[in-house]
Amino acid sequence: MRLNRLAPFFAVLFTLVWTVSGAQAAEDGKIREFLKVTGFDVAIASIQLGAMAGPALTGEDPEVFGKQWTKLAEEIFDPDEMIDDAVEMLAAVMPDPLLDHGVDFYGSDLGQRVVAVENESHMADDEKKYAEGETLAGKLIDEGSIRVDLFRAMSDAIGSTETAIRSIVEIQVRYLMAAVAAGASDFDISEEDLRLMLMEQAGQMREGIEVNTLISNAYAYRDLTDSELIDYLSALQDPQMGQVYEILNAVQYQIMADRYEALASRLADLSPEQEL
Repeated sequence: MRLNRLAPFFAVLFTLVWTVSGAQAAEDGKIREFLKVTGFDVAIASIQLGAMAGPALTGEDPEVFGKQWTKLAEEIFDPDEMIDDAVEMLAAVMPDPLLDHGVDFYGSDLGQRVVAVENESHMADDEKKYAEGETLAGKLIDEGSIRVDLFRAMSDAIGSTETAIRSIVEIQVRYLMAAVAAGASDFDISEEDLRLMLMEQAGQMREGIEVNTLISNAYAYRDLTDSELIDYLSALQDPQMGQVYEILNAVQYQIMADRYEALASRLADLSPEQEL
């Protein structure tokens, strides 16, 4: 696995988990079972769907490359290859006790209900999901539903918002710099200045992520009861589950960064109707 700009964060994470657990990382077979039970394999596979919006990272319409873009994105974001990457990364940093903890919850009756609705949400049509989720979220807010606070607490428990902001910035930086290096973009700014410029938008990103998270959660967990969500929140707030998600977040964004950088390096092979 090649090193990149997220590697320092990943290395710190490795040291933290190894020190805390004092345990050997698990074997591939056990990791693949963990991915299946927890639904993280579906979450990784669904990254390919999001890749269709890749040109938006440069401010362009995704249709600018047409079918060429779709074919390239499908190739680079191959689900099986991304899952293989996830297995390799988890083998390096995920000790058995954390794998067991994740499987114990997500393998339970409630855990499997959660996985089922999350898997469906990951693979659902984005337009349909957003429209229905937005309607549901609006009703929850109007009713003063406890679910709004539960969703916020769930996000806090797994550190999704702040991790997402830092990772999205790195993904954008790597994508744009790779596009420039490949001659597919004439974006004229240094890497340092680009990162600073993007970080200045952290407040807007945070607001957008929080809104989209509420909408996504309203859709994903629409069939779960308040009681089930409370129990799920309790599971997410367990310190060991916090470590599980710290690793999973790092792995997910590492894979995304690697793939978007690879995709950007191939943009020059395409024939856009207009310059990036």
